[in-house]
Amino acid sequence: MRRKEREMRDPAFMHGVLADARQMCLAFNADGAPYIVAVNHVFYKSALWFHCAAEGRKLDLLRADPRLGFFAAVDIAQDGTTTRYRSVCGTGRAEIINDAGLKLDILKAVAERFNAPCRFPVSSERLAATTIVRMEIETLAGKYSRRGEGPNAALKTG
Repeated sequence: MRRKEREMRDPAFMHGVLADARQMCLAFNADGAPYIVAVNHVFYKSALWFHCAAEGRKLDLLRADPRLGFFAAVDIAQDGTTTRYRSVCGTGRAEIINDAGLKLDILKAVAERFNAPCRFPVSSERLAATTIVRMEIETLAGKYSRRGEGPNAALKTG
């Protein structure tokens, strides 16, 4: 990282960004070029989780290559020509979850996180039509940009 004074290595900072971010952008390998898409996610049990339909380009790409890149940012504010933020980026390996009980646990966690008006229990048909993906984090880097604040002040933001 070029701006070492902005680098954050504290796991609490990085996990906080992942917990606070409303969206996360995922980068898939699409025949040697990135395919980037935003997803709603939940940081749960030290992994990143997201849900999607049971078919589509994301899943086709994930099945071909489970390695993903990701990015999330919070507290984004324009300050003249500078953008202030807390962010994380990293890489991971994804897997599709087939266990119905675990899928239901993740759907509940996502619904709670986004205050979604979901009804539980979920029918077996709806559960089968929903794909849950777990991404084990392999690398993680944090960065902050705040005017006049040190790295510890960034932890209190948001």
